[in-house]
Amino acid sequence: MSKWQWAWEGVLGLVTVLGVVMVLLTAPDGHLLNILALSAPSGLVAVGLSLSLRTGTPNLAVGSVSALSGALIASLVTVARLPLIVALLLVLLLAGIAGLVMGAFTVLLSAPSWAVTVAAAAVCDALLFAVAQGRAVILADPLVVPPVVGFVAFAVVSVAGGLVWKWRDLRHWLSKEWVGPLAGLAGSCVLAALGGFLLLLRLGAAQPGSQGLSAVVFALAAVVLGGASLSGKRGSPAPTSVPGAVGPGERVAVGPGERGADGLGAVGPGERGAGGLGAVGPGAIAYGDRGAIGGTVFAVVILGIVQGQLALLGAPFYLTLIVLGGVVISGLTVSRALDALRT
Repeated sequence: MSKWQWAWEGVLGLVTVLGVVMVLLTAPDGHLLNILALSAPSGLVAVGLSLSLRTGTPNLAVGSVSALSGALIASLVTVARLPLIVALLLVLLLAGIAGLVMGAFTVLLSAPSWAVTVAAAAVCDALLFAVAQGRAVILADPLVVPPVVGFVAFAVVSVAGGLVWKWRDLRHWLSKEWVGPLAGLAGSCVLAALGGFLLLLRLGAAQPGSQGLSAVVFALAAVVLGGASLSGKRGSPAPTSVPGAVGPGERVAVGPGERGADGLGAVGPGERGAGGLGAVGPGAIAYGDRGAIGGTVFAVVILGIVQGQLALLGAPFYLTLIVLGGVVISGLTVSRALDALRT
């Protein structure tokens, strides 16, 4: 990780500490615990989105998967009388299978994952309405989890994921054409389902509505503010001597109206030339080669504090979404700046 990434995460850590101190000094007792408790489910959804971005297959269905998972678990426990742990494992399995199906469509159709996952989000929202019928699904005998436990679990998963991503062999394996979509979309769906489970335990009920949209916007804001890279090209590592490899800025012949990798006919280092032949230089990977370690955790806490303060002030919900949208734009600017400073 570059010194600029470390510096940005240091800034986020300082802002997080100042925010926590402000909450302790100005907010009612227990408000910080409530922020941490509600940040854990949203944080797991953000970690899932971060995984999909790192594998080059952005999953915009994580919010809808999270909302549907909570409703399904509550229904299986309340209606089908399944034990909570059995319901959780069953829904996690279904979420993983759903992610694999999305990945299969992405690979077999050569379709952009964002388009596939938007369609999947629509399906999840429809299923959520069918399950909940517009009403809250109450969880019978909810399991009480201390707020700190859920937050620590999210933080460990997030930091561990960032550290594991530094393993170059793993990144190379995930850069293969079929591995990244399957692993990224399945893994992100499972993490989103875990987030839905934690939110269900916190609220004691699954509440249909706009949770899918707000969750994915929150997740995207946390990921980009945390400093995760959103740029890159997919491709498997290969020797640079493979026929068709081109150098920096070299141009290749393209058909009428076709564009090269940079949109102007130029092909970057190791990208594929005409005819699909080409090479990816050693170490070239998919998206997210500049991944965050603790940035996502800090960003989730910061956004949680902002949401909590807006709630104390009685701000309308739409204002929260406006703030999150502004954070997304700001985070994209930061991500782009970090990419530029690294070059």
